[in-house]
Amino acid sequence: MTLTLPATAVLNGQHRVPVFLTYDIADPWAVTLAVGTRLWLFARDLLASGVYEPAGDGDVQVRPDTGGAFDAVLVSLSSPSGTAELALPRGTVEALLDAADALVPAGHEQIDWDTEWSRLTEGPAAA
Repeated sequence: MTLTLPATAVLNGQHRVPVFLTYDIADPWAVTLAVGTRLWLFARDLLASGVYEPAGDGDVQVRPDTGGAFDAVLVSLSSPSGTAELALPRGTVEALLDAADALVPAGHEQIDWDTEWSRLTEGPAAA
């Protein structure tokens, strides 16, 4: 089961952009953030922690917006092509996390090893 929530984020404090937050029980530890054609995959617990306190050390960092004009969660993204900061509506982030927790409670994530092993051993598709 996949859950996707649309939102409008503020990019670099200036422009409103459409984004999508997705949670898929096939990868229960992850959340995907879609910004245009770019996808960012990061840990669900990183997003959950960042709602309340700064979290993350790498390409994705999340923190509460304490001085912004609206109630938001800030997601800082960096890549070789540049950096960006998105202010996501806190309500949307919390709704996604609540729904994800209802589907797969945090700490109860599991992998279907038989399915994963089958995918890994199938090899490349024939041309």
